[in-house]
Amino acid sequence: MFHRYVVTLQPVSRPLPRSSIDDPANRAVYEMGDFRVIVDVPDTRPEAALRIDSHQLPHYLVITEGTIIAADSAHRPHSGTYNQLIIGNGEARLHNDTFGLLACYFAQSDGVIHISNSLRLLRDRAGLLPDEMGIAQMYLFAGWTANERTILHGGQRFDAGSEYCFRLGSDAPPAVTRLTRTWTDVIDARPEAIIDRVCELWQASLERHIDPIRGPIGLMLSGGLDSRMVAGAIASRGKELIGLTFGDIHSDEVRIAGEVAAVTEARWIPSGLDADFPFEQLAFERVNRTNETLYNLMWDGNCHRLAAEGVTHFTTGATFETIFGGQRELDVRRRFMKNMRHSIIGPSPSHPATAEERTEQIEQITDKARKRARNYSFLLVEPYRSLMIQSLPGIREEVAARVERIAGSGPITAAQIRERFDSEQYQTHHSRDQERQLLTYGTLILPTCDSELANYLTNLPAGLKYDHSLYYRVIRRLYPRLAAIQVPNLGTSVDKSQLRIELTRVWHIQRKTRLTSWVNFSKWMSLDDNLNKYERLFLAQPEFFDPGSIRAYFDDVRSGRQQLYDGAESASFLNLAMLLDERRLEQQATDDRRPLTETDPLIH
Repeated sequence: MFHRYVVTLQPVSRPLPRSSIDDPANRAVYEMGDFRVIVDVPDTRPEAALRIDSHQLPHYLVITEGTIIAADSAHRPHSGTYNQLIIGNGEARLHNDTFGLLACYFAQSDGVIHISNSLRLLRDRAGLLPDEMGIAQMYLFAGWTANERTILHGGQRFDAGSEYCFRLGSDAPPAVTRLTRTWTDVIDARPEAIIDRVCELWQASLERHIDPIRGPIGLMLSGGLDSRMVAGAIASRGKELIGLTFGDIHSDEVRIAGEVAAVTEARWIPSGLDADFPFEQLAFERVNRTNETLYNLMWDGNCHRLAAEGVTHFTTGATFETIFGGQRELDVRRRFMKNMRHSIIGPSPSHPATAEERTEQIEQITDKARKRARNYSFLLVEPYRSLMIQSLPGIREEVAARVERIAGSGPITAAQIRERFDSEQYQTHHSRDQERQLLTYGTLILPTCDSELANYLTNLPAGLKYDHSLYYRVIRRLYPRLAAIQVPNLGTSVDKSQLRIELTRVWHIQRKTRLTSWVNFSKWMSLDDNLNKYERLFLAQPEFFDPGSIRAYFDDVRSGRQQLYDGAESASFLNLAMLLDERRLEQQATDDRRPLTETDPLIH
């Protein structure tokens, strides 16, 4: 389960840092020669939040967050979602899973290292000030940044699938080694052989991730390709499956989710975003304080229903959209022509990204920030309003540096560069913020994040994966009954040729007969007093949002001139403001801010 923590590594000559937690039992201290390791967990005892292996003290201490699933080979990163800190021999090494789905941050100064999964705790413990560029990136990219920057000066995010090695007592930057082998090559093989290998790796992933579980598995079931792939997987392993679908009960998408549940013989729980769903169940304040999520609260308000059914293991189709779905053109006409070519002639040939293609990627990514600055910065007070516009040149420079760094990791294509960028930035944020909500209720299992499977999928030729085409062929092979069910955004099933799928999709677009989505956030907000309650959350952040602009924005929503998307736009802004709010930092602290003495904590 998810719990906030902060680990401090410091010389024993230093006084213990002040504690902001109520119960001394929520702190553990370990002596390791000339250094001390302090583990603070505000909400529970340290051993309930983390696995702390201290049997090799005083030489080694291993602290693990999350779940590590060992593979046949000894290389790291292993499968699972985890961060692991190994302290010993005068150094501290932290490595994380392939996609870095459990966000973790660090700061170091004056011979002291702080490591935390909470920006709020890191800011408090290390005394960090806000970073204007990081704030701008978070706002303009809906909660993710162009690199490992955070909203705190001196606070950095651990990069996905990498190991950071710190020398204890030193302020030198850590040595960083990328452990994962994702997006480093282009696999050259026949399509049929690739499909065989994907299916083989998928089954091996299920054996590692799904087979050991006893008891029901809870699935956040949208009915799209990702969640139905996981539903088919769980059912195929003979496990009890309970699917929960949240949204507009009368939509085509929820109907399709019910069909997926029926085929997989899952117990299905539809949860309507309707008049019976109270605004307070979204729990913005609580979720932001405990999870620091920057995404709309899709799961937290519903997970209790799965927990009531005895579910302790939760899963989704996280990351598959990015690593298996394949990139597609933003231009509708170019996308159609490319799909038609793919359907008739076959995949486009692959080649390492050229300088022109890298520049195009940089401009496309930066353009997202430009659009958000243009469309939403008016909601902010100064200096944040001006900051958003002024930060754009610097943001482009950081995006360019990131793209060039990715391109330098191997002879990869332009589409692979974008896949990795999206996975390590957008998808990491998106998955982290959804899956973190599941962690509040139990253990997270993501067979889609299996390291061996991820290495293979990310290195496949981009042309072969273009716009889900390989995905369709694999799901037809593995789960033909699920492939025969409509896919919401296509209007047709995927047990057909790529040509028929593409022509049917275009036909629906032209006739404006596309299937209705479960997303009805704007409609639900118009019920009862929901919109007023939502507006008041923004007005409660006057240091970030301009009250007059907020009122005008919500008046436009009420009149129909403006729509709240599904919460991803506005909720990400709101949660960032909450994260910056100093009052929330004080809420979680106690009145007792004195330094603890040697007799207060348990010294190991």
